[in-house]
Amino acid sequence: MNRFEIRPHDADIYRKELTAWLPDKIFDAHVHVCLSEHIGPISEERFKENWALEVGIAQSWEQLASVNQALFPDQAVYSLAFGAVFREVDIAANNAYVLAGAAKSSNKAAALYVTIPEEPASLVAQALDRGFIGIKPYPELAPEGSTGPSIFDFLPHEHLGVLDERAGLLMLHLPRAGRLADQDNIRELLEINDRYPQIKIVVAHVGRSFCLPTAQRGLPYFADRPSIYFDTSANLNDEVFEYTISTVGSDRILYGTDLPITLMRGVREHVGETYINYTDEPFSWNTNRKPPEVEANYTFYLYEELRALIRAAQATGIGKDGLKKILWSNAAKLTGGVDASEA
Repeated sequence: MNRFEIRPHDADIYRKELTAWLPDKIFDAHVHVCLSEHIGPISEERFKENWALEVGIAQSWEQLASVNQALFPDQAVYSLAFGAVFREVDIAANNAYVLAGAAKSSNKAAALYVTIPEEPASLVAQALDRGFIGIKPYPELAPEGSTGPSIFDFLPHEHLGVLDERAGLLMLHLPRAGRLADQDNIRELLEINDRYPQIKIVVAHVGRSFCLPTAQRGLPYFADRPSIYFDTSANLNDEVFEYTISTVGSDRILYGTDLPITLMRGVREHVGETYINYTDEPFSWNTNRKPPEVEANYTFYLYEELRALIRAAQATGIGKDGLKKILWSNAAKLTGGVDASEA
């Protein structure tokens, strides 16, 4: 967060490429809020196994507001926020901080409760009673010893039962290397939808379909599942967005950023089923660099995501009206109550 700044190149992209497509209100359906004091020591090994840890975890409510104002000076930005989801985080303290911030109308936010799979379902019920509108489980929080966890290792049926009773929202990050295309993930996700029909499911990162072949093998299974949505967070692939729009429709796609991660500057290249992150920042993993004259034109991953969404909207013909659903209306309706009247 300390390195964040708007450069002239960023301002040009916003004014010349983005503003004509952006509605007056934007709903970011995937935001992490966490204070640095909630984060314990992170080992060198952990940094090596998860590149995102080094990019950034901490982001206060005040920083989020400042970033949104800088990135979108002509728009009001609403958020669906939740805490950081790593083992080193004090989940209870982080959850309390997220809820307190969401309770302030000035933050224009709704909150999701980060769950620990071993906790009793009664705590999930209490969290929903306190004002969380749903839950955010995460594969890394599965019990120690789980290898290649199933969804139900980190999202037990007891938690799902409570969420179904309250018709709450589930933000789901899929496990397993196969991502959305993994047959076990497909089977388990369909099982959740069948057994708990009142849950509104948001599959994060288009099911981690960062490359087109993954989307092509997984998305058709969910074409006729109206209560399963997909967010675009940290996905920069216009081909994936185009295929998602064509397969499930613009009514079931939610814009998300995965802030603060997407404040990183750079581009992503997609080759087959592999993606490569490029950035000009001095991260330990950043050993594959572009020439300085190329890096000088880097902007935020967040802006690159919007560029990809605009290209997909043009290619599929959904236009500004369809993109407005993705950027605002769908999430405003789904969260129900965060100024949804105009959605």
